[in-house]
Amino acid sequence: MLDSRIDAVRRDLADIRLADRVFAPHYAVPARRSIGTATAILDAPDGKIVSQALAGEPFDVLEFTSAHGWGRSPIDGSVGFVLRDALTDAYATSHVVCAAKAVVHADRSLDRALPYALPMGSRVAAVPANDEWAEVDGGYVLRSMLLPLDDETSDPVVYATLLQRVPVLPGGRSGDGVDAAGLIFLALSLAGSPPPRFLDLQAEAIGTPLAAGDPLRRGDLIYFNDHVAMLVDSDTAIHADDVVRCEPVAALDRFGPIRARRRPA
Repeated sequence: MLDSRIDAVRRDLADIRLADRVFAPHYAVPARRSIGTATAILDAPDGKIVSQALAGEPFDVLEFTSAHGWGRSPIDGSVGFVLRDALTDAYATSHVVCAAKAVVHADRSLDRALPYALPMGSRVAAVPANDEWAEVDGGYVLRSMLLPLDDETSDPVVYATLLQRVPVLPGGRSGDGVDAAGLIFLALSLAGSPPPRFLDLQAEAIGTPLAAGDPLRRGDLIYFNDHVAMLVDSDTAIHADDVVRCEPVAALDRFGPIRARRRPA
């Protein structure tokens, strides 16, 4: 009996570890909304940034306040508050932006660029206009900058390297800015294998673990206590430092001892 109680307490503590980030009450019936404008997910209305919800993504609201919706992102599992003004009625999307920024144009021409762009990770309802252009809400974007949501054949390293020089943004996981785990989340998600959103969970769950002596190859992940890098090749890694950058694997020693090595599936 005592052993079973101890096991129950341990399970409760494990649940508490995730509660502020990826847990939502089972008793609430969510109201599905879509994100109209990219917005931070906060742990409290005036609190810290947990993650980010991107334009076109669904968001399941469990409770509304005057200024916020509290709920869960079904995309990355984060639970928190988003600005109510960032929410719209739910709508279906078909594609995700796979370029660092997809400039929106007034017509099917590069001559009339509009003063806004969709960052990587944004979701859109796209209708092919011709072989080169797709129509989206507000204008046209090049089809080469969009990826069908059901595409699972891509190379995550390609998407990570497209984000070079993108700034680090707390909670970020888009072409406007990323945090360390957000870079990995975005790159693997575009490649069809969404990982956990947060560093500690990624280091335990992505793909298969590698031993210290195993040779590293393109796409492998190296985790430190508060950082992560993706291998571009056996000698070079890309990661979100002050900006997203490539540098020699040997230079990552400054982040301390390696916590885990993972090979995505």
